[in-house]
Amino acid sequence: MSKICPNCKTEIKEGFFSSSALSNPESVTLINEFGTGEAEGYCGKCEPAFKRAALPNYLKELEIRKRTLHNSIDSVPILSIQNPLNWDYIAIGLVTSQSVLGTGLLSEFTSSFTDLFGSQSGAYNKKLIEGEQFCKNLLRKNALDLGANAIIGADVDYSEAGSVKGMLMVCIAGTAIKLKNPEVLGLNPEKMILLMEANDWVQKYKDLPTL
Repeated sequence: MSKICPNCKTEIKEGFFSSSALSNPESVTLINEFGTGEAEGYCGKCEPAFKRAALPNYLKELEIRKRTLHNSIDSVPILSIQNPLNWDYIAIGLVTSQSVLGTGLLSEFTSSFTDLFGSQSGAYNKKLIEGEQFCKNLLRKNALDLGANAIIGADVDYSEAGSVKGMLMVCIAGTAIKLKNPEVLGLNPEKMILLMEANDWVQKYKDLPTL
């Protein structure tokens, strides 16, 4: 029994060279939620026009949500202590992040040389700070993905990556928690809500086609 496209009622022909195959679920979601489509499915003949109309709306909304994440990700606190005072929370789970950065032989030599005089290499320290910051934001993102809004018991470790000189790995691990009284942070609770909503949106629609 042949299949019929739910949208344009075209007969779906089976075969390797058929151009009327039914679209995948991700394309249906893109068309129906960001375009004008309302059908349960589309075929190779009617899908392209609907996708072209829906894609700009999706990309625009995606950019807005990503910008919110970028600008507000540091609202997720990372603490090294295990039980912050007056925090009412639920433990969600372990979160980790890693970053490998090349310090370079020149930076390594400069650091060793300047340490002899009681100072440190500014370029070397800058790379360490950049690696730490990347790890912190990745840790925050991983916590948000679990539905958490804070991290406690965080620990930072440094190690040489493999046998290659000048490659340093920064690792951070902590416990992701759901803080039930975010006002204790002294931050605007609405900012945290918008951040979590933006992350949930990106997670929900991250697999939609962009072509």
